[in-house]
Amino acid sequence: MKDVADHYRDVMALGAPLPESTVPIDEALGRVLVEDIRARFAVPPFTNSAMDGFAVRADEVREGHALRVSDDIPAGRTDIPVLPAGCAIRIMTGAPMPEGADAVIPVENTQNPGANMAPDPPARIVPTATVPAGANVRRRGEDINEGDLLYPSGTHLTAAHLSALVSVGYGQVAVRSQVRVGVITTGEELREAGADLALGQIPDSNSILLAGMVREAGAVPLVRAFHADTVEDFMRDLQDILDQVDLLITAGGVSAGAFDVVKAALRAYGVEFVKVGMQPGKPQGCGVLEPAGHPARRIPILCLPGNPVSVFVSWHLFAVPLMRALAGEPPVDFDALFTTVRAGTGWSRKPGRVQFLPVTAREREVMIGDSNRDERGTVTPDGVLIHPSSHGGSKSHFVASLAGATGLARVPAERAKVEAGDLVDVMWLGRAR
Repeated sequence: MKDVADHYRDVMALGAPLPESTVPIDEALGRVLVEDIRARFAVPPFTNSAMDGFAVRADEVREGHALRVSDDIPAGRTDIPVLPAGCAIRIMTGAPMPEGADAVIPVENTQNPGANMAPDPPARIVPTATVPAGANVRRRGEDINEGDLLYPSGTHLTAAHLSALVSVGYGQVAVRSQVRVGVITTGEELREAGADLALGQIPDSNSILLAGMVREAGAVPLVRAFHADTVEDFMRDLQDILDQVDLLITAGGVSAGAFDVVKAALRAYGVEFVKVGMQPGKPQGCGVLEPAGHPARRIPILCLPGNPVSVFVSWHLFAVPLMRALAGEPPVDFDALFTTVRAGTGWSRKPGRVQFLPVTAREREVMIGDSNRDERGTVTPDGVLIHPSSHGGSKSHFVASLAGATGLARVPAERAKVEAGDLVDVMWLGRAR
């Protein structure tokens, strides 16, 4: 059987980063930057008040001693006055600090605070506390200055990234194209979601599973549910979507059965079908296809097994890293996908293939040791313990427990048992646990 890491490397060699384009910020979510981003504006762009209150010179403030209020600065005012000696200026949160002021007295630290925030400013205020210089003031550029590097090329953009890009002066950015993923599920026995079932039929949950995981990964799915077992019909469906996608994923039809249509159809096109030493997910296929009429385009294809847990595991091990590489993220070595944590619950399994068990992380637990509940194994490398998501192990049809999985535990092929407290390699699902 083929080594799992070798299959991962073969999959990662199938594609190259997609072309780049410049898009508006609100269309860049989930994309990958293709340029370094340096701030056009400082953040904050001007020194401003962090509180609703009164701008003052700190050394002029005395508890119980009145200060005349000389002006009023709401947020958005652009003609900023100078603070006269011995005075205060009313100021709102985010408004520019007046020249001469070096601190802000919060309104609650003045007598009659409610009246002091009436629409018209008071004639004078009486501080009930002193303030040090710099108090409640946000200095220009204290987060980032013009010209500073904000994000390097290769950054995967989240909503928080987009907000920061706008804050430093960007309305559009250069990014990799969003990955379009074709999904084809196969099987004569499959029926649409919610349909009544005859004996021998099952719901087509894989099309929903894969399309959802494509969206969760920031890509665009194009789904074709193929429910016949003829090579001709399968190839017709495949060719219909091949020129519309950047990556193609099939589920089912790759094992050793007499009607495994994916395997029968694609071998002639150079797609390699192998047995990988992993459980679940042993039968795998991968290769490159050329859309009819577009010989210059080469579309990577991954052919996954049909059982839902096999699809789930194979997707995270192979499809997600390839999709991220297509999106422009730097490739990652196989072993670098995993981190070491401690098992909170033990499990047994049949040795022979590397196990990838869906597991759930629970933070900062105390493991059960002996009858006195000692703290043997309590502290893990990152304060986390993992537990099998399903009490039944990693059988490929145990779909009900997948929603609770936050990682895949990797157990070496020769290992028959994991004890509570053992260290285990885990690949966290998504970008962070």
